[in-house]
Amino acid sequence: PEARSTVENDLAAVATSRGHPVVKSIDVITTSLKDPKLPTKDEVVAKVKETACDAVFVATLLKKEESLGYTPGTSAYAVAPYQTYYPGYYSYWYPSVSTPSYYDHEKTYFMQSNLYEVASEEIMWSVKSKIFSPETLKKFSKQYTSTLVKQLEKEKLIIAAFKVNAFDS
Repeated sequence: PEARSTVENDLAAVATSRGHPVVKSIDVITTSLKDPKLPTKDEVVAKVKETACDAVFVATLLKKEESLGYTPGTSAYAVAPYQTYYPGYYSYWYPSVSTPSYYDHEKTYFMQSNLYEVASEEIMWSVKSKIFSPETLKKFSKQYTSTLVKQLEKEKLIIAAFKVNAFDS
């Protein structure tokens, strides 16, 4: 619910800031933590038609992968010793450089975003995204939604008079 709300609110904020009217699914289709039942397709279609939107945007998390990698430390030494002379004795030393070992925890998210035309219920546009280890949900959401809206505008799939319903499943 937190991820849905964050992404949907950010998508709506970007779209409205660029002059696109938006109806958010969290305002139209409410869910409850006590009863997290997903609505049926017919219920969603009926709610969408009530909003009088021309299109519905659906963003879905397809898969999340996590991996743990190990990078061993390294050490590098000079090929030959350095010789220094101090009055009364010689000194030999071998300069070295080392890096510590560490574990790297990576997360990869696979998302699919579709834009549907309400009248025909046909997909007008679809994109799959692979997101690597986002720092935070909020930072990822702002970047992702901004990129999506810009791409939809570039492909002339949304214009200011086009109402987009930001449904997220």
